Amino acid sequence: MNEFLAGEALRAAGIAGIFLAIFAAAEGWRIVGSPQPEWTRKLVHFGGGLVSLALPWVVRSHWTVLALGATLGGLLLLTRRLGMLTSVHGVTRHSEGAIYFPVAVYLVFLLAADRPILYLISVLTLVVSDALAALVGSTYGRIKYRVERDRRSFEGSAVFFLATFLAVHLPLLLLTSVDRNVSVLVAIQIALLVTILEAISLDGADNLIVPIGTFLLLLKMTPQAAETLLWQLLAQLTILALLFLLAWRLRLLTAAGTLAASIFLYGAWSLGGPAWLVAPVIALMVFGGILRLAAGFNQGPSARYQVLAVFYTTLAPAGVLILNDVLKTAFEHPAWRSAEPLYPLFLGILAGQLALLCLVFWTGTPWVRSARPTQLLGSIAIAAGAMIPAGYLVHPTFGVQLAVAAAILPALAAALYIAANHLSALPRQRPWDGRLQAACVGASALLLAPFFLPVGG
Repeated sequence: MNEFLAGEALRAAGIAGIFLAIFAAAEGWRIVGSPQPEWTRKLVHFGGGLVSLALPWVVRSHWTVLALGATLGGLLLLTRRLGMLTSVHGVTRHSEGAIYFPVAVYLVFLLAADRPILYLISVLTLVVSDALAALVGSTYGRIKYRVERDRRSFEGSAVFFLATFLAVHLPLLLLTSVDRNVSVLVAIQIALLVTILEAISLDGADNLIVPIGTFLLLLKMTPQAAETLLWQLLAQLTILALLFLLAWRLRLLTAAGTLAASIFLYGAWSLGGPAWLVAPVIALMVFGGILRLAAGFNQGPSARYQVLAVFYTTLAPAGVLILNDVLKTAFEHPAWRSAEPLYPLFLGILAGQLALLCLVFWTGTPWVRSARPTQLLGSIAIAAGAMIPAGYLVHPTFGVQLAVAAAILPALAAALYIAANHLSALPRQRPWDGRLQAACVGASALLLAPFFLPVGG
């Protein structure tokens, strides 16, 4: 045991020394060459990533990786607070990527356990794809799109897709027994999904989302047959194409907002099946139609809803979708194994979110305090009228009790939202209204959940 600990400590010290050498090289380059801060930051990102790739073959315990990550993360936090290490912290945009990176490496190392090749692919995707996309995007990017306050380039995203495809396909093909056709289809689908996730990530969150997302997708997809993967890919491309067409016609979402919505809709199809697409598509079309008709058929509103708006709008229904999948997988009770146990609650949550969006639209301000009864009742009626019929269409046991509960949820959410807006201490800056809407819908769902849950045997 003592020999193991001594060897592990020695290897960890060597890895830490290499990281410190990378920091020193970046600082030296900054002092001597005066490059852009983004370039020195990418040097640290790329160099540290290459070192991280070897961790499963160098260290044995996840505690060693945790200690390394905590030490390097603490060093980065300290130097940022002290105004030091500007080769990493000198970028003008706000980013927590330097902190997220060691967290992501540890989590993937912990999750991968005895799957070092999946760890290698997950970290390689971030290290290589992100660096190449940043290089190409900053140098050759001409076609820009906005993601909240940031701007990304189509060229950078295209390079990220290509690099991710190769980073997934080649290791699967050369280092595993995965079938060639499966390897190609897995690489295409992961590249598409991860490119979208990277494109809509904010404040450096891609350093956390990309490797973890890649690892989870690899776990889900690699055991599947090529025919199943092909069907999933076609469904994903169809959802993305139709959503862009719908967003363009309704002028409801920006390009980045459309990408964010596609992740939610594909997740609904992948985890729940086609039936779970019905309600969110209806909600999107109803609200988009309201905006279009209100502004006039020929001059609808310009695209306005960005990534954060989509994120907070889909947060509660996405949570129910994931929970439904877990319950169906983990529980043997017939009440959970039959049908879709949480689909009615999913409908109610979407109705609540749609009601709040309509209420905000009718009043003309997100800070609703004195909404007129017609605005309040109209928003609830539209939401319930749009969602409840979807329950009868796709849920085999959707009855009167579930319909009433699905109608009460938007009313309760609207009441909580109006009451909360009377609080003087409530933050008013963006995106707090989206957070408040999600909180009100989530709280209403928790209060009414017993009326939705199946109890029969």
